[in-house]
Amino acid sequence: MSVRTGEETKNWFRSDRIMHVNEHWFFVTRENTQEGPFNTRQEAENELLLYIRHVNDELYQQAQGSN
Repeated sequence: MSVRTGEETKNWFRSDRIMHVNEHWFFVTRENTQEGPFNTRQEAENELLLYIRHVNDELYQQAQGSN
């Protein structure tokens, strides 16, 4: 990722949004909400994908409404 002139190089980190707590699985959103519990990691990953799709669909619809 490029930085603006005069700014220091920044390191970007990705973190795993999936957590395992007390035998249950959760995912954390960018809005810092914790979603779950889910019975398996796969279920949490699937729900995360659906969540992201839903948020992206809402953003797309909002953008189309502003035209």
